Amino acid sequence: MSRILIEARALAFASFAVNPDSNRYHLRGVRIEHHAGHAVCIATDGLMLLFARSSFQTDPFEPFTLNFRKSGRLFVCARKMGPMVSITIGPDGEAVWAIERMNGTVIERGFVELLDAEDQFPEWRALLPRSPVPVSPMPIDVWHKPIRWLCRAVDNYQGDVACTLRLASPGPGQPIVAVLPATPGVGGLIVPVSCEQGMEIVFPDWTMLEPQNGEAAKDPVVEDAA
Repeated sequence: MSRILIEARALAFASFAVNPDSNRYHLRGVRIEHHAGHAVCIATDGLMLLFARSSFQTDPFEPFTLNFRKSGRLFVCARKMGPMVSITIGPDGEAVWAIERMNGTVIERGFVELLDAEDQFPEWRALLPRSPVPVSPMPIDVWHKPIRWLCRAVDNYQGDVACTLRLASPGPGQPIVAVLPATPGVGGLIVPVSCEQGMEIVFPDWTMLEPQNGEAAKDPVVEDAA
């Protein structure tokens, strides 16, 4: 039996990008992968992708995807408790989760359901732009709901610790990159609605300062060179 250790807030962070009602089965869960001694949690709803690297060391394991809807209690506990989640997968494929303290004391445990391996999770690393992300100063339109869920994920991950959220566009047709500059272990992508070089950003008239004394701005006087 393999026992996988995951930082609770990393699992919780990724879970905010899950779409439990998606027709695409693999979008209904959180993907768990192993990388260089740590678990990496990934989830996407098709419009936003979030990823987080656990700070705890764990032994190598084969990647799997947690069914969000059928494992709801696990994600509730990961968001509100912590600091550590352990997932033990038996030889028959049965998986048990536990919320643990740093001394190994179990706070709560239960069964977790895995999504079928046949429902292949997308290769999320192929969606990321090259690093460092090139500067692309252009207006970007995004849906408000992914931003709302991203902020909830950051708030849950950071707790009472203040942080900044940085958004950047690598260029036309590419997802917006979201990172926490002071926390390199988490980040994400958001699919834009539109991203065009020629788009204007115009403030309504009522937001602009009116000319003093009611006088309209005068055109500068051009002297006759003759």
